[in-house]
Amino acid sequence: MKLYEYEGKFLLKKRGIPTPRGFLATSLEEARNLASSIGYPVIIKSQVLRGGRGKAGGIKFAGKESELIDATNQLLSSGLSGERIDKLLIEERLSVRRELYVGITLDPRSSSPLLMFCARGGMDIEDIAKASPHLLSRRGLDPLEALKIHHMIDLVKRTGLAGQEMLEVAKIALNLVNLYFKYEAITAEINPLVITSDGRLFAADCKVEIDDSAIFRVKEVKSFERKRDASDPLETEARSAGITYVRLGEGSIGLIADGAGLGMASVDIISILGGRPANFLDLGGNATVEKTASALRIVLKTPGIEGILINLFGGINNCEQMARGIANVIDEMKPDKKIVVKMRGHSQESGWHLLESRQIPLVKFGTTEEAVILLQELMQKEER
Repeated sequence: MKLYEYEGKFLLKKRGIPTPRGFLATSLEEARNLASSIGYPVIIKSQVLRGGRGKAGGIKFAGKESELIDATNQLLSSGLSGERIDKLLIEERLSVRRELYVGITLDPRSSSPLLMFCARGGMDIEDIAKASPHLLSRRGLDPLEALKIHHMIDLVKRTGLAGQEMLEVAKIALNLVNLYFKYEAITAEINPLVITSDGRLFAADCKVEIDDSAIFRVKEVKSFERKRDASDPLETEARSAGITYVRLGEGSIGLIADGAGLGMASVDIISILGGRPANFLDLGGNATVEKTASALRIVLKTPGIEGILINLFGGINNCEQMARGIANVIDEMKPDKKIVVKMRGHSQESGWHLLESRQIPLVKFGTTEEAVILLQELMQKEER
């Protein structure tokens, strides 16, 4: 379960991580009163479950009441990536001297938590990590190992911080590790971790996702359980079609697979080969023509995708039926996204014929890795 920023910051504060002074508003009147009590300038932050709010215009700044009124009215009357904005976080605006990044996520290579620290933070942390890998420090986490402050200091000092700042950042990193395991998180990150002009540290923004199967054990999180209208509209559409679909963030490669194991392996291979998977989609064991067509329509609606990998094995499912579903959508929508299909199994020749007649690139006897590489090559040609 993905948490809103204000929910994530509630957990951060419980684990001793400082956050800017801020309050939740659901109306213009609340926003005005809160901004007045905090004192201008303030930040108005839309509370949605999507990433990339800053680039999408979901974060505004106000130095006076008139600017707050304009920003609040604009945000509360709009949405981001199909998600309605009905809550705003009104926060004090910090005087920022430096931005850092600290985060924990599951490493697909080791299937274990990975702590990462970067001496530069902000919206484009992925690009920073690629362009300047020397700024990024990593440490695998063992749930049975009791980490101490000196372990964090060893990690933080690799990025050039020193003195009291290094110690304070190390404390926050240790507290984030404790939060990750305490609340059974899948992802816990602070980006940016801000050092202000007067030397104070704050988690200016955060991203926390809790393992769905652990929610009943974590009392602090039970009250966060979502109403249906807070769900991703594409996830809602997928449920109605009997499909398992999960958004994975701001990725460029959409995915369709017929089996959870095949789907998860495909996500890992895309990531290992430098791609960014946008979603996980499992057709399951009853992949009819209609179900396969619905899956492709849903993935084509996923924001930010540039290509789609369709990885299918005809064991229980029938390759001809799945190919017919794909072909129907190609004929109907004529999508401009690059699509590569890897398909083998029951009725594969009939399925291959349907796709080849529509010039869909196929991997017949190769591996998932070869299919991902082919898709990436096609996407790069399109960019040129």
